[in-house]
Amino acid sequence: MITQKKVVAVATILTLGLGFTVGFTPAYAHSVDSSPKSTSISSVETQEQSPFTGYIMSISDKYMTVADTPTKEEAVQGDWRELVDQGKIVVVPIPEDGTYVVGDRLNVYFKAMTKSLPPIAILPTIEKIVE
Repeated sequence: MITQKKVVAVATILTLGLGFTVGFTPAYAHSVDSSPKSTSISSVETQEQSPFTGYIMSISDKYMTVADTPTKEEAVQGDWRELVDQGKIVVVPIPEDGTYVVGDRLNVYFKAMTKSLPPIAILPTIEKIVE
């Protein structure tokens, strides 16, 4: 004898099963196609480096924020939102062998950057500028 609980259980199982099957199908169907907007790591490594010069605004465990400002004071006390809107801030991964402090002036050369705000430099080369 079919009870209402069995009907509800079967309907739920079918709904979830079909939902997962249909939900995952587009991901698998498009996974072979490469997006023209995506960039492979090997092509990033062969790109020219973009330069960015600025002062370190802040430092965390793994990243430092560098601002392209005329003076160290403007970088440390500047309006972050305005600098981000102007494209004058980049977040840079800190290399393990580097020692940096807030206010250091750097040349940062990077192969690419993320589309986040502020952007994160990818494959950076960092040079301290001695003043």
